[in-house]
Amino acid sequence: MGHYSDNCSHDLDTFWDELRNKCVPCHQHPQHPIRPGYEFSPNCGRHDDGGKSEGPYRLCAAQTFNNGSFVTCKPCSSCPANYQKLSECNATTNTQCCGSRDQTGCWKEALGTTTQQVQRSTTLRVQMSTSNPTTAKHIDPTLHVNHQTAWIVLTVILVLSVLAFLLFIYIKKRRRRSRAFCFRDKDNKPCFKVNLNCLPSDNILYTNQQSRSSRRTAAVNEEVALLQSETRSLEDILSPDIQSAPLQTVLDNLDVLEELVILLDPEIPGAKNTRHLASRCSFPATWITYTYSLRDSKSPLRAVLEGITTKHPDWTVGQLARLLREMDRNDAVAVLTKLALLKVV
Repeated sequence: MGHYSDNCSHDLDTFWDELRNKCVPCHQHPQHPIRPGYEFSPNCGRHDDGGKSEGPYRLCAAQTFNNGSFVTCKPCSSCPANYQKLSECNATTNTQCCGSRDQTGCWKEALGTTTQQVQRSTTLRVQMSTSNPTTAKHIDPTLHVNHQTAWIVLTVILVLSVLAFLLFIYIKKRRRRSRAFCFRDKDNKPCFKVNLNCLPSDNILYTNQQSRSSRRTAAVNEEVALLQSETRSLEDILSPDIQSAPLQTVLDNLDVLEELVILLDPEIPGAKNTRHLASRCSFPATWITYTYSLRDSKSPLRAVLEGITTKHPDWTVGQLARLLREMDRNDAVAVLTKLALLKVV
């Protein structure tokens, strides 16, 4: 085998680097990596002055191979005696032998070896599909990038699907809340109308089935004690401005509304609550039950007050206070005294 470099004639696997002024191995050139199935041409095909007589690679000769680990092609091995040959030597793979006496074991090994050969052959075809070795180096990274892009797209689609599902659940709950005053019966008939005739007990039939002996035993605050004293006149408790204020004032004052919800929504034995107030206002029993079933998302008391103000916008705080007095819920009447004074224009 001849040489092209006089300076590096002692080592044909190197070439003369004019910048470094020394012989450099061919595989250290950034554009000349070791390639399976090939070996380097003498002095990488380069002259001392930088000229080229041939390309940097030569195909492995017959009965030699390079699996990508050697600078030069190596001779193919022969199977020892009593060994079975699984595959012939080729440019990228040495001879494959099986030393197992068990024929089944040999075939299992042959199957694994064949798979490796197919993978190496595919890699070799990709590398040989281009004449520029630099381009061949960038094929596998591109495929890897495309694979990553596909996973990113799938992840984005999955996230969007989950967000769409959560949005659907949220809209469904909102619609369910908006139908609190309109629902169908078991025969799927149109929504029934709630007839609100909330009046003091002189104009309503109401049967008190709660036992007087089972009154609440919890301690009351000073305001409740004052309301349960001998002075029973509502005018002595609520100012005329508060009594004449629209019932909507209670809904607008969140602090007062929150205290009323805490007092009236819980179902405490012996104490009248929102259910009794709704019944006095002629809400159907089915509507009351349905409203309490949504208690986790909306207060039943708020639903009752909204229903009253919708049907009777002229209702006042004083009318609500009289109903609470008749229900012996003077503690709730005391809360109404905390309403901010609003002058009705």
